[in-house]
Amino acid sequence: MDITLKTELEKLAKQYFRVALSHIDSNVNLTESQKKAITSISLNEQAELPGYEERRFRFGKFENREFVAMMTDIRDSTSIINSENGLVKMFLIFYVYAGIVAKIVDKHNGTSTEFLGDGVLNLFGIQELGQDQALRNSIQAAWDIMDAKDQILNPLFVEYDLPEIQYGIGIDHGITIVTHFGYRSDTDLKAFGRCVYNASKLSKLPNQIVVSENSKSVWPAGPGGKLTFGSFQNIEGNPAYLTNKLF
Repeated sequence: MDITLKTELEKLAKQYFRVALSHIDSNVNLTESQKKAITSISLNEQAELPGYEERRFRFGKFENREFVAMMTDIRDSTSIINSENGLVKMFLIFYVYAGIVAKIVDKHNGTSTEFLGDGVLNLFGIQELGQDQALRNSIQAAWDIMDAKDQILNPLFVEYDLPEIQYGIGIDHGITIVTHFGYRSDTDLKAFGRCVYNASKLSKLPNQIVVSENSKSVWPAGPGGKLTFGSFQNIEGNPAYLTNKLF
């Protein structure tokens, strides 16, 4: 991970954690380190709250075009939720994790479109970036997201008495329908497509970035980060490959 990005993300992760703590009910038991982390939220921090942004793609009522879909998914979150004070722990973890994922994806010209349970769906527009660049951006974002787990998220969680997390990342591409669903003006973005489904399935391997056979067959060569593929995987009927990063 680039040192400038790492510095920015470390600051944001602590900020997101403080904001998340400020949303916890006063009657919830927090640890001493968590209590000490609660500070007043400045206007700048309020402006940096994590969340969905549409500035990359202006979705209308119906969009049917090609995207690279990348799903990040926390593994074994059920054990966290079932532990003592588990719902509070998962709330704090997900608030920070989702914000950092969204920030990294945005840095690589993608959009975090859906926050699904303990997963984040991210889209990279082939129309906007071109297929080769969209695929490159997705893997570069995936590498940064994996680095963030080890270098930023887990150290922060340990510091504030939260469990370390593992997550998997799945990547596929193809035709995707993107639209808004909801009631009146209260709508959320929703994406449908085989690649979205596949990316979700491929994110099930802890601490692995998995690329579909479909995307591997067209993976670009050249500058922008070298990528080699590891062993073949059949994940719930979805053919895919582990990835290796070369520096």
